[in-house]
Amino acid sequence: MNRFLSLALASLLLSGASFAQSNASTQQVAINVEEIDDISISGSFNMTINQATAGQAADAATASATYSVTTNGKNRKISAELNQNMPEGLTLSAEMSAPGESRSKGKIELSTKSKDLVHKLTKVNAAGLGLAYEAIATVDADPDNVNRTVTYTITKN
Repeated sequence: MNRFLSLALASLLLSGASFAQSNASTQQVAINVEEIDDISISGSFNMTINQATAGQAADAATASATYSVTTNGKNRKISAELNQNMPEGLTLSAEMSAPGESRSKGKIELSTKSKDLVHKLTKVNAAGLGLAYEAIATVDADPDNVNRTVTYTITKN
């Protein structure tokens, strides 16, 4: 009988140990939020300079587009540059509306040198913002079809 009780007691203790497992568990989760600086431009167009008043410069051509921007950073700026300079007598300028508390630099003539258009961007998520272009030709501009790529970049101020 002692043997039976010893076996029963051992069996009970062992089976109890298997029921003593925890019903909860923990796991470490690491989340890395990196800097986000994204910009996209919407719209494409052709500008034509084909009118002038006698004795005055040719009428400027204008076009509009929109842009969207997201940054989780502080004190960012949007800059623009051309893939190659404009030919003699022809200029291309751009002006961007500024989201939130940021500031627009106004209408800026573009070149292969990076030019700031918007500054003081801080933690912004905005879409459908205005982007205006203006092309101006002097009499020194040869009749031609000119294509340029404008690259917009978000960087730290």
